[in-house]
Amino acid sequence: MMFKSRTTLFWSLQLGGWGAYGLSMFLGALPHFPSAMQALIHKIVFVGLGLLISLVLRAIYKKMWSRSFSFHAITITAIFSSYFFGLIWAAVFNITRWSLNEMDLSRLRWHDYFNGALSYCFVFLAWSALYFGIKHYQDLQEQKESTLKANALAHQAQLQMLRYQLNPHFLFNSLNSINALIREDPDRAERMIDELSEFLRYSLLNNKVVDVPLRDEVEAVRNYLTIEKIRFEEKLDVTFDIDPKAEDFRVPGFLVHPLIENAVKHGMQTSQLPLRIKMAARADNGSLRLEVLNTGRWSESSNGKGTGTGLDNVKKRLEQIYPGRHSFRVFEMEGWVRAELEIERSRAVEA
Repeated sequence: MMFKSRTTLFWSLQLGGWGAYGLSMFLGALPHFPSAMQALIHKIVFVGLGLLISLVLRAIYKKMWSRSFSFHAITITAIFSSYFFGLIWAAVFNITRWSLNEMDLSRLRWHDYFNGALSYCFVFLAWSALYFGIKHYQDLQEQKESTLKANALAHQAQLQMLRYQLNPHFLFNSLNSINALIREDPDRAERMIDELSEFLRYSLLNNKVVDVPLRDEVEAVRNYLTIEKIRFEEKLDVTFDIDPKAEDFRVPGFLVHPLIENAVKHGMQTSQLPLRIKMAARADNGSLRLEVLNTGRWSESSNGKGTGTGLDNVKKRLEQIYPGRHSFRVFEMEGWVRAELEIERSRAVEA
């Protein structure tokens, strides 16, 4: 059951608890009263007094709790307050009975009065224990929620940071190529500007989107590779093999780009020209399998000299978003460097 506020929870428990206590007292008192109505009135007055006194205790406890009193001070205060208000409860109730001609105060013995007050004290002690127990539990829950929110914000900030770790050299190289082409080949320069514009638009418009359909990622990759194709001309050969079923699979934005960028950058350094790049994607049984291949060489030592940032970016984002539900590896086989990525889609991508 959900409560909108602590006040709603308090009153729900307060009225429910005292109501249940009053009902048990009423049922136990029925044999001792001439009529059920008299027993009912008797116990309504009795429980009503207890409820009012508990509100006074609540005011005291709230002030102590807000000022962060020690557990020792709260315990002592609860014990003395419970006994003190037990005495008051017994006195007021006895005076009420006397005013209704239900008892003769002159026949009330002091030790009976104090014994009765002691039993009422235990009622307030139990109420106090429940009050502080629930309050402590609520504070723990709020602390837990605050911690979860803080972790979620930190998690989101880390993902955003990883997302924006794109290689600035790509932008610089593109602008330099455009500058060189403006006089030599204005048409190619214009086309390159259009492709760069589309690529940057994708990165800017999706900066608040957690995940995107794979088709959007593929389109951004096409923009990027078209720019590189204009730069390198016949030195670069690109092919795509995307299963239509995979296009709707949602992936984190800019997850694929570092793989493609790595293939271009290091393929150009290690491959015979033209550099060949392939991107393939398949979806099956709720999983996505994606491959980026390039001709050339691969080694862990070359990774340490420059390819680490992009691939580490991919690894960290996968670990953050798909813990235990992904695999990722980069290796060389038969003259091709292969980056293989597999994601299990068991729930939505989380920020």
